[in-house]
Amino acid sequence: GVGAGAALPRRPAVAAGPLRRSVTAAAHKVELTHEGKTTVLEVPDGENILTAALDQGLDLPHDCRLGVCMTCPARLVSGNVDQSGSMLSDDVAEKGFALMCVAVPTSDCKVETVTEDELLDEQFADRQVA
Repeated sequence: GVGAGAALPRRPAVAAGPLRRSVTAAAHKVELTHEGKTTVLEVPDGENILTAALDQGLDLPHDCRLGVCMTCPARLVSGNVDQSGSMLSDDVAEKGFALMCVAVPTSDCKVETVTEDELLDEQFADRQVA
């Protein structure tokens, strides 16, 4: 038998043109401080901070990339992020903590990485029995 697609003429591959990753309107500037070193990232609209940082060669702690495991915490110093996919409790998020894998900048912002312990202390502080 002849494969179902065999009769179709092969179309030449069409080049999509240059990748449209303009750093003008479609990106936010994120100043990321990790272990005392600050890097300015251009985060494309809709992309999370972790992906942008890894794409730009930063070595940041991360694991699940789903907003669940708490391995990539940061503190938002200024600006705004949408982290609706995060498992952080609202009160912790309101204190400025974010998980970089689900933190999508909605403005230019400054963030600094924090340790997982620092985040977990905050996340579970209200559940500790005195």
